[in-house]
Amino acid sequence: MVSESVALETTHPHSDSNGLNVLPFKDGFTKIRLAFLTDKPKHVRSLMLQQTYGSKPPFVEDVCVLMPCDETFSILETFFSVFKRLQEAGVVDQSAKLLEFKVLDEDTQTLAYLVLIS
Repeated sequence: MVSESVALETTHPHSDSNGLNVLPFKDGFTKIRLAFLTDKPKHVRSLMLQQTYGSKPPFVEDVCVLMPCDETFSILETFFSVFKRLQEAGVVDQSAKLLEFKVLDEDTQTLAYLVLIS
């Protein structure tokens, strides 16, 4: 399966500048793409729309996360705490609004944040 995201791809783990681990996959975890609305775009595609075509906010962007399989359910509320953690870490703007999610069960290439909520 090819990712629709413009996220970076790699084969080895590393930590992002916010201290969260970034991995392409992890055994026992499910990769989820979280789509959200933001007035402060970070993705290249949103910045190009804004700068080249004068598009106005909000922009739809996405971020991938890895969650333990046993904590992943098919309702949006499952991802509120993970999304909040991404906001606290500065990955996603504080004013962003979570829209939807998509399970990427066959994607082993796209990097995702390993967000553990205790």
